[in-house]
Amino acid sequence: MALPGQGPQVVPDAARPAAASRFRGKAWLLLAVPFGLTTWAAFLYIGIRARRPQWLVWAGVYAATLAAYIALDTPAHPSGSAKGLAAGLALLTWIGGGIHAAAVSSDAVRRIQSRTDPVLEAARARIDRRAEGRHLLATQPALAKEIGLGRPDISGADDYGLVDVNHCSVAALARLPGMTGDLAGRTVEARTQAGGYSSVEDLGMLLDLPPGTVDQMRDMAIFIPD
Repeated sequence: MALPGQGPQVVPDAARPAAASRFRGKAWLLLAVPFGLTTWAAFLYIGIRARRPQWLVWAGVYAATLAAYIALDTPAHPSGSAKGLAAGLALLTWIGGGIHAAAVSSDAVRRIQSRTDPVLEAARARIDRRAEGRHLLATQPALAKEIGLGRPDISGADDYGLVDVNHCSVAALARLPGMTGDLAGRTVEARTQAGGYSSVEDLGMLLDLPPGTVDQMRDMAIFIPD
């Protein structure tokens, strides 16, 4: 609505692609429309695209209710109770499934779009890779050292995106978030005097670092003992 003295409001061009994207993202809801016959397919689609196991379970539930409806609504089951049960299952699959699909639609779009965002995917891959490295260090420390875990300063090493504060060079330490070149130099000096660090908290205490700097390093820093 336009205010007095103003022309009609125009929707910004940048908003149109976003609205179109949201519409396309919810196009799968049409699968929940045709009398419940394909409600299971709607949940199968979003379960697979969003990698959401509980939606895959619901796909199975709606497929089962559809199969039961088809089985009961045949001449082989002429009784009124069978017909009534069949009608109830049909309504459950159609109306209930449609309401259910609409209720989860926004969440489904958000999850599917985040799965297809290359930036988010790359970030998840880095986080998962670091977690794998930490698990390897905890369960097979000898193997972790052999492959160069946490050693981006060694050619051919598989550092897993981690930095071993107890052994890395100054240049490699400077890769840590919050670590400047000067601080990396101090880290190596204090490491030599103290014989290494036991944790990021130990590092912060020895170098008198602010808590924010310590927290920045936490995700990437590891401390392999000699």
